[in-house]
Amino acid sequence: MRVGAPEWPERRLWLWRLLYPPVRALALFLAPVRFVGAERLPREGGFILIANHISWMDPPWIEFALGRAVRFMAKYELFQIPVLGFLLRAIGCFPVRRGEADREAMATALRVLAAGHSVGFFPEGHRSPNAALLRAHPGIVLLARRSAAPLVPLAITGSERARLGRFWRRDITIRVGEPFRLTDLPESAGRDRGPVADAVMRRIAALLPADMRGAYR
Repeated sequence: MRVGAPEWPERRLWLWRLLYPPVRALALFLAPVRFVGAERLPREGGFILIANHISWMDPPWIEFALGRAVRFMAKYELFQIPVLGFLLRAIGCFPVRRGEADREAMATALRVLAAGHSVGFFPEGHRSPNAALLRAHPGIVLLARRSAAPLVPLAITGSERARLGRFWRRDITIRVGEPFRLTDLPESAGRDRGPVADAVMRRIAALLPADMRGAYR
């Protein structure tokens, strides 16, 4: 029996439906989040949520802030851990083999978007060791071109140093930018995936403080 599939609607992700409300309430109580720009999120249809990546806590805290299931890509190795792999599949995540052209992961992401859900994507490919933006991988361009889905830039700050139990402060801030499509990017980005990926990342960089923009200052 399958516990979940990323293209399934939230109502079929029974473990997500069971655990998400209490876990979200507890997490936001223990580590309040400042959420800016929620009104910019598309109300319907699939979209690609692109964000910087500074902590292993980024995916759950993004999902807690949004209040909806986000189908995140996660590295393949995590799904090989028995209990963790089960939980990841049950909440709609799906594996990607980093460092190679993973056609299965791409096909899964396209199915998710076609079903009207959001795909969580970290264009840097892995966590930044110093919280500054790393150069983007071109995979985001391929997904955006094949799906024609809008991209929603999101910037997260403070998750790498957040501590549970600081009820009186909001260490984590999540900012949502204006949705856009690749056709909205300046013509100077050209057609090559590398420059286009850089143009995409600059949409995230614009939401971050200057000292976190790294390669995109």
